[in-house]
Amino acid sequence: MNPTWNAIAREAALAAEHLGAGATILGKANYAHHAHYDQAFFSLSTGFERAAKLAFVVDHALTNAGAFPSNEVVRGYGHNLAQLLDQADAIAKRRNLGARARLPRTGIHTGIVSALTDFANNITRYYNLDFITGNPRVAQRDNPTKAWFQRVVTPVLQKHYGAKQQERHRRNGRAIAELIQPFTMVRHTAETGEELETVFDASLQTEVTEFAKPYVRMYVLQLVRFVGLLLGELGDAAYGTQLDTIPHLSEFFAIFNNDDDYFLKRKSWSIYQP
Repeated sequence: MNPTWNAIAREAALAAEHLGAGATILGKANYAHHAHYDQAFFSLSTGFERAAKLAFVVDHALTNAGAFPSNEVVRGYGHNLAQLLDQADAIAKRRNLGARARLPRTGIHTGIVSALTDFANNITRYYNLDFITGNPRVAQRDNPTKAWFQRVVTPVLQKHYGAKQQERHRRNGRAIAELIQPFTMVRHTAETGEELETVFDASLQTEVTEFAKPYVRMYVLQLVRFVGLLLGELGDAAYGTQLDTIPHLSEFFAIFNNDDDYFLKRKSWSIYQP
């Protein structure tokens, strides 16, 4: 089998699996399991970067008689996810792809891309070590989890978290507090940095983040769907021109070619799952 074909297939699988892992791990993250947030950011930023760069490579081959760009050109794309996804969307526009295969650009999507771009660009990727060692670059910046909450989770809650749901969560928090507050000590920090010192505060924070998770996952996966559909279209174009160095890329991203309702419901995402 063609070694270039194999390399592209491996890269597509790697990008897709990173994106699936990131979406899955986000569902496990909370104020008590905060390391999951960074795990998700690592996976998502890597997956988006590699998927976008793969799109550039394949598009270049399609427009240059099968010739791939040089290694220097690919490395020159850098790690700016916002710029990379904009360039990927430009490819989709040039190829006249439909709205479903274009980059979503709501405020929530922009917040996702912005937070992940800071992470990918090493602005917040090593925030803890930079903070400990006094790196001035992070002195005026929020840690990546707080940035994620401010730019993504808070706008999601503003859009989807209704008054009735909020009151129900407060009632639940008060009921739990009445049961266990007298003999329970709480010492935690919320994702936004506020201290959680009562059972009610911790319970409400849990309720709020659990409510937001399916919607956050949906918006993330809408971005994943975009890069997957774009790569699928590029793979189909390569097949149509009999370019045998490029596989059917849609196969690696098929799990993400689903509707929003499915994104809301499914918690575990892997290209190796049925």
